[in-house]
Amino acid sequence: MATKKSPSSIKATAPKKAVSAKAKIAEKPIAAVRKKRAAGKSTPKLAPKLNLEPKRTTPEPEISHEAISLRAYFIAERRHQMGWDGDSHTDWLDAVAQLKAEALEKPLKKR
Repeated sequence: MATKKSPSSIKATAPKKAVSAKAKIAEKPIAAVRKKRAAGKSTPKLAPKLNLEPKRTTPEPEISHEAISLRAYFIAERRHQMGWDGDSHTDWLDAVAQLKAEALEKPLKKR
């Protein structure tokens, strides 16, 4: 009578599956990456730092206090003549905005 083999002995004596050439090629890069990681040669790439500050193509114009106050005065005079509502604070902000816009429109003078 033939002796029955136990399942564990069958697995041990089972022939290995044949590996195709494509599978061997596919395993090589993975094995190389694993070796590099184990050796510590591969460092994780850090995300680039984001520059959240807006880029200015032209420098912000410098406007004197006297120029702003004079423009705010004329804005207030016009507002009173026309009967419009408003206050000195909004006149000042309007004067700054107008002077900056005018300064950016004019080309910079060469010294």
